[in-house]
Amino acid sequence: MIGGVHIPFHKGAVGHSDADVLLHAICDALLGAACLGDIGVHFPDTDQHYRNIDSKILLQETMKLISRENYKLVNIDSTLCLQEPKIKPFVGKMQETIASITGTAINTFQLRQQRLSKWVSLEERKDFLRTPPFYWKLLTTKKRLKLIFEMMAIPVKIVNTSGNALPEYATHGSSGMDLRAEIPAPMSLQPMERKLVPTGLFIELPQGYEAQVRPRSGLAMKQGITCLNTPGTIDSDYRGEIKIVLINLSHECQVIQPGDRIAQMVVQKVEQVRWEEVTMLTETHRNEGGFGSTGKK
Repeated sequence: MIGGVHIPFHKGAVGHSDADVLLHAICDALLGAACLGDIGVHFPDTDQHYRNIDSKILLQETMKLISRENYKLVNIDSTLCLQEPKIKPFVGKMQETIASITGTAINTFQLRQQRLSKWVSLEERKDFLRTPPFYWKLLTTKKRLKLIFEMMAIPVKIVNTSGNALPEYATHGSSGMDLRAEIPAPMSLQPMERKLVPTGLFIELPQGYEAQVRPRSGLAMKQGITCLNTPGTIDSDYRGEIKIVLINLSHECQVIQPGDRIAQMVVQKVEQVRWEEVTMLTETHRNEGGFGSTGKK
């Protein structure tokens, strides 16, 4: 069994599960790329539940794990180091199988076979072939198995009562989305004056996420306008209008026009803690050092 496809041959791999080395390598690479450990952490060979299990199930579970971290698989490029049998007749079926499990297009999975004679001597090859457990071998080094990830967009419900377009990312690599002023007329800000500026936006964040409201660098540099409580936090259970507390730190009166971009919003995951009350904390080399204790240079 390799790539989720049965290949008729008189020898094969031996393992706790069905020993599908290709699917195992893909699982390992996916988990590693998402910083989720490895296949042994999630599907240990000490657990009888996984004995003789179909590796396609392991890949399905792995896809669920990386999806929870909001990653999406884009491409797989792998090399199978195998003397025989030839796998070319089965590659198409492998592509279909892996594509159906990972939710990717068939042409995003590439597999090539490398014969042992290209990377070991004849004597080494004889020794290699005498050992059945190692007859099927997949190299999973960085050059052998490549995975391409991209972050999946988090769906967030939004009500827009303003006359402005929805917030959007300006570039592919942007972290924040600009928020615009929803005001009926120009708004003046005197030096050191602060005002609450509405946006006309209402959002419903998924539990476990927050939105941070941060200043825009251009507005701060050119007009001296910044967000007073920065970063401002929008919790997942808040359903009110997003409003921005702006302050003018310049020495001149500044004017905010309707539709001006006044702040940026970054959505990110957050963790909640459970307090463990103790009488003493673990000592460190730093201990209570703070507030400039390490000096300026």
